[in-house]
Amino acid sequence: MIKSMTGFGRHKEVVGGRDILCEIKSVNSRYLDISVKLPRLFSSLEDRVKKLAAGYISRGKVEIYISVESIEGEKTDLSLNKEYLDSFIRLLSGIKDEYSLSGDITLSLIANKNEVFVVHKVDEDLEEVWLAVEKVAKEAFSRFIEMRICEGTRLQADLIGNLEEIEKLAMLINARAPESVRISNERMKARVAELLGTVPVDEARLLTECAVFADKTDINEELKRLGSHFSQFRSILNEETPVGRKLDFLLQEINREINTIGSKANDNEIAKYVIDAKCAVERIREQIQNIE
Repeated sequence: MIKSMTGFGRHKEVVGGRDILCEIKSVNSRYLDISVKLPRLFSSLEDRVKKLAAGYISRGKVEIYISVESIEGEKTDLSLNKEYLDSFIRLLSGIKDEYSLSGDITLSLIANKNEVFVVHKVDEDLEEVWLAVEKVAKEAFSRFIEMRICEGTRLQADLIGNLEEIEKLAMLINARAPESVRISNERMKARVAELLGTVPVDEARLLTECAVFADKTDINEELKRLGSHFSQFRSILNEETPVGRKLDFLLQEINREINTIGSKANDNEIAKYVIDAKCAVERIREQIQNIE
């Protein structure tokens, strides 16, 4: 099953009193490159997110954004700043005695002094947060993979279409090859006759040279290897594991055989077929760059 390296997945859900959002997007890359953006409070979860992502993706530049917001507000705890309170009461009592002032030090007076209290943010339970983030992230990855598979299906159809075009061109080249050899031999004989003029032609020597030339321009082996490569290409397309690199290497071999045919065959018709085949190879190459 072919998967594209480009994709997007998004999921938002409230889990355990937390509103969690996970967005995933990816583009082409030769290797797996994962970047994660998390709230600073939960930055220690980055490695876990990357490990989770690696279970779904083998190639591509992947960006993962995760936000975590408590729908119950920030959890806080209050404590008494006893040293400040003692100093505050002592100071007020001293002022009252020294200047013979009336009035009491009341609870409401103390409560109005923010400095009397120390606010502590209650630490989040990271394991609890991770379970919630993991749940949302898995759903986002599921949607992300669905999009990659959908795009991969379209790419596979395009790949097969271009491969079939190359196969048809290879058949045309194969059908043209014997005629190409015959024309080349006739051309050689005519050229030799022109050069020798009235001098008798050594037919045996001429036939030998024609045979040597035919051997040098023989493309049967290249055509056979192309047929094998075509079969292997189709087989790789049906593999369940990531196939991008395999297809890339195999396409290099297909291109090499086509180039060899082009350099061997001394025929205008075959040269046209070779050019068309190389154009199809380039289209396949561009498509493969987007396959995981």
